[in-house]
Amino acid sequence: MTKVALVIVYNHQYNKNIEILEQIYKDRFSDIYHLVPFYNGDKSNVIPVYDSSFYFQGYIAQGLKSFFKEKYEHYFFIADDLILNPIINERNYCEHLKLGKNTCFLPGFITLHDRNEWWSKTIYAADYTANCDGVEAQNQLPSYKVFSTAFQHFGIEIKPIGFDKIWKKPVSIRDFGRTIIRDRFYFFRKIKNKITKKQYGLAYPLVGSYSDIFVVSSDSIKQFCHYCGVFAATKLFVEIGLPTSLVLSAQEIITEKDLELQGKALWPDGWGRLTGDLKLARGDYDELKSYGNNLNDFLNNFPKDYLYLHPIKLSKWNTKL
Repeated sequence: MTKVALVIVYNHQYNKNIEILEQIYKDRFSDIYHLVPFYNGDKSNVIPVYDSSFYFQGYIAQGLKSFFKEKYEHYFFIADDLILNPIINERNYCEHLKLGKNTCFLPGFITLHDRNEWWSKTIYAADYTANCDGVEAQNQLPSYKVFSTAFQHFGIEIKPIGFDKIWKKPVSIRDFGRTIIRDRFYFFRKIKNKITKKQYGLAYPLVGSYSDIFVVSSDSIKQFCHYCGVFAATKLFVEIGLPTSLVLSAQEIITEKDLELQGKALWPDGWGRLTGDLKLARGDYDELKSYGNNLNDFLNNFPKDYLYLHPIKLSKWNTKL
């Protein structure tokens, strides 16, 4: 009997990918579910969800009652454009990810106050409040003390965030779209910050993480989904809302630093410069050129040291398997 559900999360309604992904994973995972925005087809294992992809943790919350089963020990979530190393399956995933029955997996934590580069999503944390119009969510989150205890349990520091970690000087091509008024506000805030040396505390302790692959244990899944739903309803960006939900719910979390296999994100050259994340400005996507966009060749010759590769846009590949 299988003890894990593979749940594939779609940011957009790419219905053509459903069958392709079934073919990729059907011999490796017995129970596969798809969370697809606005799906109105008739496949029983495809679950329609309704939210913005910026807050796709809400998809997980909405789908819970459809993919939850008492027999599962883990729920293995991956993005539809992430390809998991073909050696990983329902029989050995615990070995590769070093999971116990009550262990969860997340690629790694981003502590917002000490991140080396400016990250465009830190502003979501700085602005976050559970007090949103039309959403009665304040009583659905634990107290600041409970947040703090959970963060301490995982050794995650809680410190105020510096000005330059939240606001980026508007100098890139992307920033030219900002209005003159908004730019003036930036410079006004910058001058004020130089005088006051203010550090910015958060309404709740929050942490970031790459969130296109994660595993949740059965003892954590219900509480995790509850917090995911709350953070989605109150518009907290997914790569902050999802990892924070896991910290609040899990007993133990394994990250990639504990593993032999390492995941890798591949981005077109210059992507990081446009998004403000210089770590991504390195042209890694060129690594895929040797496969000639042939999915079968890619799967048969998948780099053995990688846990996953992302993104793989299947619409651009020859997907005949």
